[in-house]
This record gives sequence, C-alpha cells and structure tokens, in this order.
Amino acid sequence: MTPSSQRLNLQLSGLYRGVYVFQLRDKSGKIFDSGRFQIIR
Repeated sequence: MTPSSQRLNLQLSGLYRGVYVFQLRDKSGKIFDSGRFQIIR
C-alpha cells in the first residue's frame, strides 16, 4: 500500500505513561502498518 495524504489526529491525553503498540488495518483487516510510541509525562 502506498502512503496517502490522509491524516488522522488522535487525542492521547487520556493515556497513561508508557509504551503503546499500534496496528493500522485496511477495510479487509489486513495490517498495512504498525509501530509503537512512548508517552512521557
């Protein structure tokens, strides 16, 4: 899958400090991207 110009903003203020893992899936459920991010407060 190729990158698109679509953007998604998420409100993360309700999450606790830590490392989070995410998966992005298409409409059929296939994972097309994944990664992780860390919240430090």
